[in-house]
Amino acid sequence: MNLAELIQVIQTQKIERMVEVDVTSITTDSRDVKPGTLFVAIKGYTVDGHDYAKQAEAQGAVAIVAEQPVDVSIPVILVRSTSRAIAELAGKFYDYPSEKMRMIGITGTNGKTTTTTIVRDILAHLGRKTGIIGTVEVKIGDRVVPSRNTTPQSSELQAFLHQMHEEDVQDVIMEVSSHGLELGRVTGVDYDVAGFTNLTHDHLDFHKTFENYARAKGLLFAQLGQRLSTEKVAILNADDPTSELYEMMTGARVMTYGIDNAADLRATAIEQSLQQTTFTMLYKEKQVGVTANFIGRFNVYNLLLATGILLSCGYELATIAGAISAIRPAKGRMQRLPIEGYNVYVDYAHTPDGIEQCLKALVDVPKEKIVFLIGTGGNRDVTKRPKMGELASTYAGTVVITTDDPRYEAYDSITSGIAKGMTHDQFVEIGDREEAVRYAARLARPDNIVILAGKGHEKYQIIGDEKFPLDEEIIVKEMIRQMEEQK
Repeated sequence: MNLAELIQVIQTQKIERMVEVDVTSITTDSRDVKPGTLFVAIKGYTVDGHDYAKQAEAQGAVAIVAEQPVDVSIPVILVRSTSRAIAELAGKFYDYPSEKMRMIGITGTNGKTTTTTIVRDILAHLGRKTGIIGTVEVKIGDRVVPSRNTTPQSSELQAFLHQMHEEDVQDVIMEVSSHGLELGRVTGVDYDVAGFTNLTHDHLDFHKTFENYARAKGLLFAQLGQRLSTEKVAILNADDPTSELYEMMTGARVMTYGIDNAADLRATAIEQSLQQTTFTMLYKEKQVGVTANFIGRFNVYNLLLATGILLSCGYELATIAGAISAIRPAKGRMQRLPIEGYNVYVDYAHTPDGIEQCLKALVDVPKEKIVFLIGTGGNRDVTKRPKMGELASTYAGTVVITTDDPRYEAYDSITSGIAKGMTHDQFVEIGDREEAVRYAARLARPDNIVILAGKGHEKYQIIGDEKFPLDEEIIVKEMIRQMEEQK
């Protein structure tokens, strides 16, 4: 695309050394620059893209979009906000692919991955070709595509959407993070349906206050419903008070779901076991029984949200309920490891609410039979740590306190923050997560339950700024094998 034509979609403040040139790719990551690239310099929290303008030029960039002057000899387009500019440029460059597919966005603190996976799996079960963008993976149909962030940077996101459209994807289901919304990464994405899971304590290191965090999530709903010729739907949790804010923020049609409060879509008669959950769904004077291969009340909410999304897409309640019985939980979300004779689960829980919901899922299990490994990230929100410890000790008889991604923070600084909230003394602090997992695995017995929380599906640990391999399933299986051999 011609550079002059491309930059017509952004508000420029000044253009230096403009020339007639074609743009063949667009990026904010200097590592991806190649001949023909338009490089957009973003000021991040640890890296400033403006510092890489010279490198981008050396690698073949044909122009730079920046917020301040940079020392290069190629064209420089100065704008007020490069984070907004990249969204507008990427949308134009890839010919607005989100307008050509059904776009479903899901936001909230907990449950995003599970709910996006449920929606994707049901749509695939019903014969639709899907794309999914989220924490665990980006998938086009059954093919996994590498991604760097939960909500990719605008240029990467639009490239994914373009690729999905080129491969005949009909429905795209996205996790939409508060960071992605606050940083404008989804600006210009034309969502048809937006769903809200819940809002609890998380990411206050980034947003500073809970009110800011709530407002950031609400941006997804604020951008719905502005084009009245196309119906947009917001699916809101009637049992979460933040939904009242989002209903005010959106111009879209609102559908509510819940368990405790009045809602358009409700679940009643919930019965739980360690293998499955059954309940009845009520919608518009219709009711249908559901048997799900998911455990925990929190997963009833996830299944309700997924059902609300699919109802808004035109599917019948009975059809959705039938499809639910055929699907399985997402990787790393209360996922039982395949170890015969032992009950070991991995879960992504790393917030107070996530931990409470995870442990509440263990219905009818005596507290003394629960071994819970808990970890949290370094150089991140420290205010949630004591609450995590308090909840872990409320529900679990034995707690192993560790880290998940320590980054640059000392192990004992992280673990002591969690330990401050403990209400019993049946816990141990082991900062090295691999060692902590081995310790927890050695406590596994046929008559107890071990939960490894914090990493879920992830097969790595971030120490410093490097990713180191860490496959907890392999570690647990090896420890239990050794224990069996020693009997």
